[in-house]
Order: sequence, then structure tokens, then C-alpha cells
Amino acid sequence: MAQRLVHSRALATLALAFAGCVDNATYPGDQPYLPTSHWNAGLGCVPNLDGRIDANELKPALGVAARYRIATNRTIDQTGAVAASGVRVWDWGWSAAAEQTLQVTAAPLAGQWYAEHFAPGTTGATQFAVPFDADGTLDAVYRHDGAGVWLLGMASREVAPKGGQTLLVYEWPVQVLKFPLLLHDNWTAKGVLAKAKLYGLPYAATDVYTFSADTAGVMQLPDITVDQAIRVRTKVTTTAIAGKPIERVQTQFFFECLGEVARAVPAANQTDPDFALAAEIRRLAL
Repeated sequence: MAQRLVHSRALATLALAFAGCVDNATYPGDQPYLPTSHWNAGLGCVPNLDGRIDANELKPALGVAARYRIATNRTIDQTGAVAASGVRVWDWGWSAAAEQTLQVTAAPLAGQWYAEHFAPGTTGATQFAVPFDADGTLDAVYRHDGAGVWLLGMASREVAPKGGQTLLVYEWPVQVLKFPLLLHDNWTAKGVLAKAKLYGLPYAATDVYTFSADTAGVMQLPDITVDQAIRVRTKVTTTAIAGKPIERVQTQFFFECLGEVARAVPAANQTDPDFALAAEIRRLAL
């Protein structure tokens, strides 16, 4: 039971790594899309559409909320359509009757009860916490620097929560995004959890992550359309101290300055990266 919980949480955390990593997650006015010349009015970061995402184009904006539309159990198109121009287009602009919204805000690591358990950040780095679950009981802890975004671990929001304390600290940071992020980038990372706590119980495991920025194109969402969204596919294999390894996959789309604009997670036990049925879909929203 503990193994399945930690694995699901470790992977889902990736999806929120960038929910608060936007220079400004709101849009000026009420337009679903603004031409590049208007971005300066409300965004501290202006997309330059150079086909890459640099460290300064994906920085955590502490205290700034990002909103996502949440849909569940829906068939999705991961392939997209290739236009006459040769550009791949994903149409995720549909509406779902049972959609919900989730608002996520990043906070400084300093001042959190668990801050002392994570190594101090290096010069120029920003360490921050992002609520991982919708009810705000767990936080994921990250570091942003010139080389990438690093997952440091996870902890209970409260020091003594009902159900027991969770404190998962990787022995070394796990790089969940690399800078610059370029099409066809591939990398792996390993995270080791030793002497950890999961809901008050002892826990130990190794998480092996593989990442692939395999394609790019236009992403159409209900409230905005972005060019040159980079698709990143992730697989995580978790091997706990007891039990057999568990694999999970997910798909994310990133865009300059806005960070993660969409992602899809399949149902449990689905490990095909081309999965068509998503247990959860998130899309950046106004």
C-alpha cells in the first residue's frame, strides 16, 4: 500500500512542479490569446518563440496563482494532426461537462516546518514548495537554478497531520526539467529515499525517472493557444524496500514563460506512453 501511494505521489508531483513556476500566471484582460506585442503589458517574461525554454523563461513566481481546468476519464489525442505547413497541432480546446478548476500557488521553502530537512540552495537558486494534492495536505519541494528544476522531496503541510507525518527527502536532487529544454532532449535521473516517513510509517525506495522531449507543435486549449509547445514524456519506476517495481507514465506540454500548459495521466497500471484514455487531464486556464 505504501509503495503504491508514494509512487503515485512522486509522479503526480511532476505535474505540479511548474504550476507556480510562471512569471505571471494570469493574463491581461479577458482575451483567450494575446499577440506577442501585448505580452509585455502583463507578463514579466515574454516568449521569443526560439524553440527552446531557458532558465529565465521558467522561473518560480512565489505567491502567484496558476489555474488549471481538470477533467477526468476522457479519451485524448496524443498524436495531433500535422498541418499542410508541417506543424503538428493538438486540439485540446474541448470543454467537459464535469470539469473542475484547481488553483496552485508556490511558496518559499523558508519558513516551512520541514525546511531544515532539505539542503540549503546554492547561490542564485530558488527553493520553493508547491501544494501537491487538491486538499493541500502534502507539499512538493523544488529547486530552480540555471541548470534545471530539481525535485528535492515531499512533506506533509502540517508537522503533525491526522493520519501521520510524511517526510520524503531524496538523498540528492532529481532533475525533472533541464535548461535549456530543447526538442529531442532525453535524460534520466534517480532518486533514493532512505529513512523516510510515509503517513507516519517508515519507508525506503528508489525512483528512476526517464524523460523525453520528443516532439513540439501548436497546443490549442480552451482559453489560449500556444505555438511551439514542447511535449515531455515521463516514466517513473519505483522500487520500494518490499514489493515489486511499479511503473507509471505521464505526458506534459511546456511553453516559454507559461511553464506547463497541459498534461495527461493514464489510469493506474497503464504504461503505454501513447495511452488514449486519461484518468486526469490538466489544462492551463484563465
